[in-house]
Amino acid sequence: MRVLLANRYVGLLAVTLVSFVVATDIHSSARADFRADTFKAMDSDSADHSCQVVLRSASLKRDPASGHPVIETDSTGQNWYSFESTVDAATAPLSSGTAVYLLYRASGDERWHTAPGVTVEGAPQGMRRLAFRLSHSTLMAPSQTTSLPDDKTALKIIPYLQTSDGRRIFDHNSTSDDSESQELSSANEWRYDGDSQLCPSAGRGTATLRFLSNWNIEQRGLLHPGQSLFVEYDLTRLPQCQASSYNGLPSWQTEAMIRFYPSGEEISATLNSLQNGKMMPTPARFEIPNTATHAHLWFKTRGRNCEQSWDSNYGRNYEFNLEPNVASSPSWAGEWKAVSSNSSCLVAARINPLPEAATVSESELRGCRSIEAEVLIPGLTTSVDAAPHAVQAQVQWSLDGISQQTTWLSYVGRSGQNYRYQWSLPIEFLKQRPWRRLDYSFHFSTDGLYWLSAGRASSHKNGIVEPRTLEYRAHR
Repeated sequence: MRVLLANRYVGLLAVTLVSFVVATDIHSSARADFRADTFKAMDSDSADHSCQVVLRSASLKRDPASGHPVIETDSTGQNWYSFESTVDAATAPLSSGTAVYLLYRASGDERWHTAPGVTVEGAPQGMRRLAFRLSHSTLMAPSQTTSLPDDKTALKIIPYLQTSDGRRIFDHNSTSDDSESQELSSANEWRYDGDSQLCPSAGRGTATLRFLSNWNIEQRGLLHPGQSLFVEYDLTRLPQCQASSYNGLPSWQTEAMIRFYPSGEEISATLNSLQNGKMMPTPARFEIPNTATHAHLWFKTRGRNCEQSWDSNYGRNYEFNLEPNVASSPSWAGEWKAVSSNSSCLVAARINPLPEAATVSESELRGCRSIEAEVLIPGLTTSVDAAPHAVQAQVQWSLDGISQQTTWLSYVGRSGQNYRYQWSLPIEFLKQRPWRRLDYSFHFSTDGLYWLSAGRASSHKNGIVEPRTLEYRAHR
């Protein structure tokens, strides 16, 4: 394990040094990216769906007077069609040393090429706009031609953020397929214009506070000014008005109130909604002001025929400090283990290494069955003082290709310089329905924006970490 982590740090250092060299040249030049594919080189590459980097436009550059395509010649005498593009990036990551680049590749070219941009006007709130000129290694052009590129050719482009620790975050805000990039071709007249309604402002980080039925409070992620805060509340904490009804339907409401300091701004949000005739819990979402330093949170319930009741920490309210400093992002996850016990989940009878594809029999679907993995976050999990509340850890799972739900992982403890997290398999759920294959992957974040996915170590296709599997083995 020590060797693996050492090699990973060497790789991150190498990429960071390369990033520094590229960042010193802001001119419109292209550099070959020798990585085999857009995402493939690093496990920490990820897709952005939260408006951190957004492709706004891209097109074949044309002479404004004649309308003919612009042709540029490199130092070797090769002619290239020139392209131009604009990209918006959130200012928050840029202020911490993150840079913006555009990756592009022509049809028939085995290499991706990287271009830096220059800042221009016109970005929406919380974002910076950059312009890119692609004038080398695009599509080859005949000398002094006035014709468009060949119909059989195309140029693929995708912008990304390059963080100071070597991670790349690729724009996938306009598509749900994390393996796709935008393509310029004769089919779209060599032009891409993004949806003007997409990402009207920069995405915000998130954190979650969970108020549980046993009166414990779980914090998932550090709370920062300028981010979104989700509050999950178990409605059984305030059951006093849940018998209230009107015309046979539930008629009660539970609310969360939050007050931010030093401004004193106070906001409320409901925590339940009527769905199919039943009251169901609904997470509340609050936007934390940029100037806030701490917050007070409390709850109340009221109904048609009952007096309102409060959950306010005995009148003191629940107080949370807002952290000015952002933790680094997860850089590695692995060391998978299968944990089993025929009785209580509190005592593990067996802990074994877990392969990427494992099997489970009907007789094994009893007692407690859990899956564990470790995560490394430089500066956080490596610190002397443990702070698991700073980590957001989740499992995404599906049965026979049908997505089920995203579940929070449980913090187990420290393992060397890593934190260890556990997912208890939903045994009763699995026993109640036929299934053949359970797919799962773990996801880790410190800000709710950039997630490190952990799944099959041997299968990392176009930036998508494929899930691990658990096959059901029926008795014969």
